[in-house]
Amino acid sequence: MSERAEVELSQALREQCLARFEAHRRAWEANPGLRASYAGWYRRLWQALPARELGPWIELGSGPGFAREFVPGLVLTDVVQAPWHDRRVSAEALPFADGSVGALVLFDVLHHLARPTTFFAEAVRVLRPGGRVLLCEPYIGPVSHWVYRLFHKEPVDMSADPLADAVTPGDGARDPFASNQATPTLAFSRDRGRKLTRMFPRLRMVSVEHMAGFSYAATGGFSRRPLLPWRLWRVLYALEGLLPKFLFRVFGFRMFVVIERQP
Repeated sequence: MSERAEVELSQALREQCLARFEAHRRAWEANPGLRASYAGWYRRLWQALPARELGPWIELGSGPGFAREFVPGLVLTDVVQAPWHDRRVSAEALPFADGSVGALVLFDVLHHLARPTTFFAEAVRVLRPGGRVLLCEPYIGPVSHWVYRLFHKEPVDMSADPLADAVTPGDGARDPFASNQATPTLAFSRDRGRKLTRMFPRLRMVSVEHMAGFSYAATGGFSRRPLLPWRLWRVLYALEGLLPKFLFRVFGFRMFVVIERQP
């Protein structure tokens, strides 16, 4: 494990997190467009996963636990353990042996981490050469920037250092849902991962893909009602699937990042 001790959350914070997980599960069941969007992203994840022979596939910050429906064999974990998680794990202190893991999967997790460099140091340690970090995160682009700022509860700070610590060591009062939605965009879209790979030479950027246009915004996410009836939403989603990938750099709302551990 990392030399940094795992922070113990207060009972109040654990209860708040579990309540959010349950709220997200209810929103998921009530929103077919949201489920369809995530299904597409999980298919993309499945295509990018390394061979199982490299080691287990571990999802960090599994939250409501949707991945189990789409990626068989994925180990679900979270810093706050719910009944559907396989174990409790902090992304900043991974309880795995050196070179023992095939993949670390983070869906909407990186932008919540207080110490992203601690996570990446742990990723270098536990991943086997050829193992991968796979990230699906918000993308703050020319269009999505305004939507996230106006309609999403989480902050967007484009002036932040995406790899800087957000809290002082030992601060156990931080809500695990605290975030900066701009972190993945700053680290991987604007900088193309250059700072990360300078800090961690054994990590190689494989791909950065911008995706999910207005159809994602029209789902309403986990906190709002869908903006379109299901039938109209399906048409919009299908039309987006026909568009060239480069257009999502302008009007995309999500990004998918693949990073590989080198020998």
